[in-house]
This record gives sequence, C-alpha cells and structure tokens, in this order.
Amino acid sequence: MVNHVAEIAKGQGCSLFELVNDLFRLAIVSDKLNFSLRQVVVDRKVVEVAKSSGFILGLERLWYEMADIAYKKDKREALKSWFDSGVWFGSRYATSGNPSSFDQFKSDLIAFTWNAPEFEFNLVKDKVFVKVTSPRFTEAYTFLFSSFLVGALDSFGHQLISEEVSRGIIRLEAQRSVVE
Repeated sequence: MVNHVAEIAKGQGCSLFELVNDLFRLAIVSDKLNFSLRQVVVDRKVVEVAKSSGFILGLERLWYEMADIAYKKDKREALKSWFDSGVWFGSRYATSGNPSSFDQFKSDLIAFTWNAPEFEFNLVKDKVFVKVTSPRFTEAYTFLFSSFLVGALDSFGHQLISEEVSRGIIRLEAQRSVVE
C-alpha cells in the first residue's frame, strides 16, 4: 500500500511526506466539518456519477416552480418528457451488461434524490415497490417524478400494476413483464 501511495505522490509531483501531511490536514478539516474522509469520498463519487448521468445541480425551489409551469402549460407533454427521461436514465443501467445493474440503478437514484427524505425501493422476486415522500414536493413535481420513475422501471421490463400519487407522496408497484 505504501508503494501505491508513493506512486500517487510522484504522479502529483510531491514527496510521500508532503502527500501524507496533506492527507492528515484533510482528515482534520473533514473532522471539523463532522465528516469522515470516507464519507467525503463517497459523497464526491455520488456527485461525479450524477454529473456523468446527465444530472445538474439547481435551486430546488426553482426546479419545482419550473415543473409547475410545464405541468400547467401541457400536462400530457410534461409527463411524457419525464417518462422518456426515466426510460433513458434506466436504460443506461439496464443495458450495461452488469449483473447488479438494477441494484446500482437503485442505489444511484436514491443518492441523487436527496430532496426526498424518504425513498424506499424494494425488489421482491418479480415485483418492485417504490415509496417516495417529501413535504416539499409540489403536486406537479410529484406527478412528474412519478412518471420518471415509471419510465425507469419500464426500461428494466417492469410494468406498473398499482400507483398512488398525491402531493409529496408516491407509491408504485410494478411487476416484471413475462417475455414470450
């Protein structure tokens, strides 16, 4: 491990001593912020994966207001757009060839949706159960986000069998389609 760290130092144009001292400084700063270095790295990875997945950071209130405007102007087109985006997002995972692609999709989606304090995503045999709640979601945003989730599930071959959506609350149940 020390050899690997020495290679990192060389690649960064500093000595092993300088790199180790920098790591100690970072550990102290992260501790003062009540974070562990491990959590800082995990959180940074979430941001990088979100960025490479086409997500952007934006003001939450503005996002909700824009969702409300689009929904009010053309509800059907807005729902279709969010559904199609969900299909695109889910397809990135579903077509990856990775045997744990659904688990990675679920993990990333939950990590990216930090504006929902409750986000449950359970796969039981051939059914998926999704529950999302947030007191800050507007009615329009709730319906649009639900459409996104249905599109993502569709990309994995799950068809919606029950749906309960109201302001700030989404409950979905989908079943894996049988391919004939």
